[in-house]
Amino acid sequence: MSQDRPVFEFNHVDNILVVEPAGSLMEFRDADIRNAYNDTYRMLNGDDVTHLLIDFSKLEYFGSTFVGMLIRLAKKARQGGGEAVLCCLSDNMSQMMKSLMLLENARTDFFWVPFKTRAEAIESLHARAESAD
Repeated sequence: MSQDRPVFEFNHVDNILVVEPAGSLMEFRDADIRNAYNDTYRMLNGDDVTHLLIDFSKLEYFGSTFVGMLIRLAKKARQGGGEAVLCCLSDNMSQMMKSLMLLENARTDFFWVPFKTRAEAIESLHARAESAD
């Protein structure tokens, strides 16, 4: 099921890498998803990237493979001194992430902080950067 569109859309807002899945991951080949993950991981190595924001506004569902990717990406962002946050989770995705203990669970090193909107998430990451200065 090859697509002419990318799996993830990438944007930079200051030192924040914004990753937006372009739609259901079931629409893409596994190799394309792995390549998109690898691209994201490499971008987190950049000097101009500190934080990671995953925007779920175009995604209704994701499976265990994507959860594994999210965990590895969160760890990578935090190893570099940044933060990893999510925005625009549907109620179903939010409940699933909570049941997996991946939202707001400080007992793990890969938990995510959810925000309702991209703007709220970016504002929070900017505030975090200002308080660290």
